Amino acid sequence: MFVQEDLRSPIDMYLVRVKDLLNYGTPVRLKETDFLGRLLMLNVVSAAEAYFRSIMSAAIETCPLAQSSASEKTINLGGLLWHGRDGFSRSAFDNVSFASGDELKKTSEQYIGFKLDASVFQSSLQEYDKVCQFRHGIVHGDGLLPGKNAIKLEIPRSGRPVRIVVEYRHLQDVAAVVTTLVALYNRGLFDLMCRRWAIDWRKRTDWDIENEKSMFQKVWKAFASTEELARKSRQSGMRKVDCMRAVKAQFNL
Repeated sequence: MFVQEDLRSPIDMYLVRVKDLLNYGTPVRLKETDFLGRLLMLNVVSAAEAYFRSIMSAAIETCPLAQSSASEKTINLGGLLWHGRDGFSRSAFDNVSFASGDELKKTSEQYIGFKLDASVFQSSLQEYDKVCQFRHGIVHGDGLLPGKNAIKLEIPRSGRPVRIVVEYRHLQDVAAVVTTLVALYNRGLFDLMCRRWAIDWRKRTDWDIENEKSMFQKVWKAFASTEELARKSRQSGMRKVDCMRAVKAQFNL
């Protein structure tokens, strides 16, 4: 059974999904069903992978520099046939897994020219890698932690197999780790896109000043979170027009 959806911004899709997962994963439910915590943990990581695919796709559709980076990459024909012309960029990531920090770094740089600064991302990527080690054991070992993953996680050796148990506090910790990385990525890539809009795009021969506002609108739509704005007061929340004005002031436009 399938249900069609109207997609929101990638960051909002992630935030809404994780909020629903955490609301469902109550302490009582997780104690009653031993496998529920593992399933919810998988879904948190899956939501992050969906976010990374969606935001990179949006970057390719919007940014000519990202298009240049991705122009020599091959895509899956089946994905192109399914997604169609409007969603062509999603086809680029059909065969890419974001279940490791290294894969995320490599794909970000190769496809959209976004280098993850170690001073900003290293700690979050390391914590994300730990989560992904557990994910591997849940997906491929029915929750039994494989030796390779156990060694990478520095788990004390045991004479018997060990099963991953995800309790309420563990699920909360996993969501915090993954959400921190997603938030850093969204903020960092948004900053890069604003810089490109203000500087790099304007140096291109195909730049048209008449499209200045519409191009910024595309960037804003891809990265802005209505979920976050709704949580903030009207005074503290930044509107699109205010953000564009601030970017122009920053780069003396």
